[in-house]
Amino acid sequence: MQDCLDPEHFPKIEKVGSTLFMIVRCLDYEAPPDADDLLSLTRKIAFFLGKDFLITIHRGDQPFLKEARANVTPEQTPHEIMVRLMKKSVESYNSYLEKSEQEIERLEKELLGRSPSGTELIALYSLRSRLSIVKRQAWHTLGVLKEFITIHCTEQSPWLTDLRESAEGLWQYTDELMEDVQNLLGLHIALSGHRTNEVMRFLTVVSLFFLPLTFIVGVYGMNFEIMPELTWRYGYYLCWLAMICVSGFIFYKVKTKGWLDRE
Repeated sequence: MQDCLDPEHFPKIEKVGSTLFMIVRCLDYEAPPDADDLLSLTRKIAFFLGKDFLITIHRGDQPFLKEARANVTPEQTPHEIMVRLMKKSVESYNSYLEKSEQEIERLEKELLGRSPSGTELIALYSLRSRLSIVKRQAWHTLGVLKEFITIHCTEQSPWLTDLRESAEGLWQYTDELMEDVQNLLGLHIALSGHRTNEVMRFLTVVSLFFLPLTFIVGVYGMNFEIMPELTWRYGYYLCWLAMICVSGFIFYKVKTKGWLDRE
């Protein structure tokens, strides 16, 4: 009962006597778009399964629970109802993962279409945080369902096979999305580094032009009495000619080495 009342408990399975106790977590359909923690994103459902009864304990109703209560028939066994509810809880994540996939595609287009900014980085980290919660739940749920099917079910049925395939598909789908987000984070960092390198290259090229010119200006800015060039009629023009030649030589070398070309 303590596990049943713990709102943050992870999926688990345990058999006490003839009663099977199981916890699964489903996506909360009322979760806000920016939900990034376990309680705000998911809801816990506890099952008590006996030979002729099924009790569910949950905080707040979910659409598939309402539908199951409305459509239950005397022909359905408690085991069958529980299997269907578990499958619905696993499938509750599908719409959220599809939206996450669309968000990943949108962020990818923004990253490739313009220079990266801090907005995309924050969005990617937030998306990765939410997907990590779903991935962790998918992993625990898959382990619980495997134990439920292989140990606690005496007879195999298409419903059980479908339930296991849904759990495995959820795990694989979430893992792929997490990998896509991680790749986008790496792309964002690479593009930001490339942009920084472009800026540094521009500043380096500019400094190459001005450093020797600054040296020449600094020399002739010194207050010495004996500087023969100062009294020469063409000294001013010679200084300008020297600076233009130095700039032209630097431009030639930079151009031939390809430092002015943009990738």
